[in-house]
Amino acid sequence: MPHRGSCCLTLLLAVLAYLPAHSQAPANVFSSGGVHPVTLKSDASTATCNECHGNISKGKYVHTALEMGCTNCHRVQNENGVTRVTLVAPATELCLTCHLLSEDKVLHRPYKMGDCVVCHSPHASDFPEHTWVAHQDICLGCHARSRLKVDEAKKTVTVPWGVTLTFDQVKGWQYLNLNATLTANHPVEGHPVSGPNTPLGPKAPPISCLSCHSPHASNVVYLLPKLPPDPAMPLCKTCGLCSDCHKRMFAN
Repeated sequence: MPHRGSCCLTLLLAVLAYLPAHSQAPANVFSSGGVHPVTLKSDASTATCNECHGNISKGKYVHTALEMGCTNCHRVQNENGVTRVTLVAPATELCLTCHLLSEDKVLHRPYKMGDCVVCHSPHASDFPEHTWVAHQDICLGCHARSRLKVDEAKKTVTVPWGVTLTFDQVKGWQYLNLNATLTANHPVEGHPVSGPNTPLGPKAPPISCLSCHSPHASNVVYLLPKLPPDPAMPLCKTCGLCSDCHKRMFAN
């Protein structure tokens, strides 16, 4: 999503700051905006913003919303000589003005709550789908407790790429009991969550969290991408997925 700019990044909307592959995300990606460090015209052009914020469009994957202009997502207001740049809608609602929420039965809680910028950069990224870091690191950054930085005093949790959430936002998160290298032990002990997909052979895509789970929504429990093979097997909610790799186990 486009971003209204100035010569100082510190006070501008942290929610829409660009995160390079090896830097930290803004301190508060849910900020609704605030006082701009320099005066801007209310109809400031995208070219004006890019004089200081041209770096937000740098990355292998650029959000198409940038082509719409900065004021598609940002509002510039002047009062008594003070410029304020704010979002046109709260951060938890802004993405949903273009990206409709899925009607599937099971929704990933951050997605359901509109916390899109926890995982995605609104401007540009070096990773597919505009994620702050690689997909597997996104999943493990939230679901591996050891990677989270907890501040009990402030009641916040910070993920490895720098996004900070409140305890309320992480309510209900499920943490995986993985091994020390965070490569195995889900959904059962010894099962890999990354690395080569040995059952399907060397040409198969490597295993990742997205091999078995949809990141946003699904009509199946646990955000699985497919139904069990037999509706008459209510206790086998994952069999349809497991059989993709473990056909021998399901052979008659």
